[in-house]
Amino acid sequence: MSSKSGTSNSGASNFGSDDRFDPRRRQLLAGLAASAAGAAALSACGSSDNTSTGPAPTTVLPDPKDSGIDHIVVVMMENRSFDHYFGWLPGADGRQAGLSFTDSKGNVHQTHALAPNFQNCDSADPDHSYEAGHGDVNNGKMDGFLLPQPVGDLFPIGYYVADDLPFYKGVAANWTVCDHYFSGILSCTFPNRFYMHAGQTDRVTNTVAISSLPTIWDSLKAAGLQGRYYYSDVPFTALWGVKHLDISQPLAAFKLAAANGTLPSVSYIDPKSIGEGAGTSNDDHPLADVRSGQAFLSDIYAALRSSPQWDKTLLIINYDEWGGFFDHVEPPFGPVSDAEFAATKNDGRLGIRVPCCIIGPRARRGHVESLQFDPNSILNMIAWRFGLTPLGVRSGSTNLAHALDFSSSTPDTSAPEIVMPAGNYGVSCNLQQAMTAGTSINDLDAVQRRQAEHLLDWQMVQTLAQRNGFPL
Repeated sequence: MSSKSGTSNSGASNFGSDDRFDPRRRQLLAGLAASAAGAAALSACGSSDNTSTGPAPTTVLPDPKDSGIDHIVVVMMENRSFDHYFGWLPGADGRQAGLSFTDSKGNVHQTHALAPNFQNCDSADPDHSYEAGHGDVNNGKMDGFLLPQPVGDLFPIGYYVADDLPFYKGVAANWTVCDHYFSGILSCTFPNRFYMHAGQTDRVTNTVAISSLPTIWDSLKAAGLQGRYYYSDVPFTALWGVKHLDISQPLAAFKLAAANGTLPSVSYIDPKSIGEGAGTSNDDHPLADVRSGQAFLSDIYAALRSSPQWDKTLLIINYDEWGGFFDHVEPPFGPVSDAEFAATKNDGRLGIRVPCCIIGPRARRGHVESLQFDPNSILNMIAWRFGLTPLGVRSGSTNLAHALDFSSSTPDTSAPEIVMPAGNYGVSCNLQQAMTAGTSINDLDAVQRRQAEHLLDWQMVQTLAQRNGFPL
């Protein structure tokens, strides 16, 4: 692996604690800094502003039109932390074996390898709610991962290594892995997916109320640019009602666009979320078999590397949130708008680190990137490349383009094959067997109930999408 271009920051010294941070004060400081008089007032305020964007990038970006990037593709997977998936990576700020965590009964347990169990049907889905997330972080101690779990269920402190994840093993050897990429909010799936589409959220739980937040799709359309959201089974854009029906298409349309050389400026891709209990999902959310996720990502990569537009394409793979799995790096704070704070009481703590990979002719090869990023870093890169106004209040999040290689006017278009064959990896879990017709979630045991909650969340979105005419 090549050396890191950022500075590792795993300590708590400049992140602050949950108890001290006030996101509204961050907005006041940002406003004061906008003028010379405000700058003087800001300097007098001391250093109690606890937001952090991490080390400053040292690269100088080219004119966006000369970047060699015309097509940005973002694939968002589900619910894995960096240490859980990439703690094995040489040169990265990762840890796996030898860590200890205490459960709710005071028992101490060691981190452990999960393979050859790739699905974990008998484990509870680790709690990754807003409340549990702050318990996991525990004011920077990063030691609360077992506390919400049934005693004896050690799934949250298990991990996979390189040979368990063949596609990621190939990505790490040939492309860029970011080891300080944090999700947008220390909470569950839907709030974090709102951050990916809108740079902010209007909720802190998985509710299906229709959102009015402006999105990247609005920005692209206003600029006369084409964007497409491709989904494998359930369209998250249904949470804006019919507003984004016109840009939302089944995954087959992405495959066709890649093959025909008609990719839009920006594409988002979501994997299969329904079918976790049946073993047919591939989004990496428990109960998905992680080998199915590797096969899905390999298929997306293959479609792009064989596309006539590959030479001007950038692929980003990230995760919505950490899923309750262990990680040792304390997440920093980011600014939160007054509207978001009023709706959610979000304290601004970013989510725990998740995997993020950068692939394409402008990506660095075999590289670990340690600049601090979050979903707004991707949105800020899209805004930079296509001349858009940044979404939300996190325009200060480091532009992901700073992780790229612009040292040559001619990008390296070679793309090694990374194969993870498709297959029927998953099996039907006990949840699927328990969820017979007429079964209530209250009829399930504690482990099954935790597993079923996420599936029911997506089924509500599916129902909403059906009512609004999305192709399913």
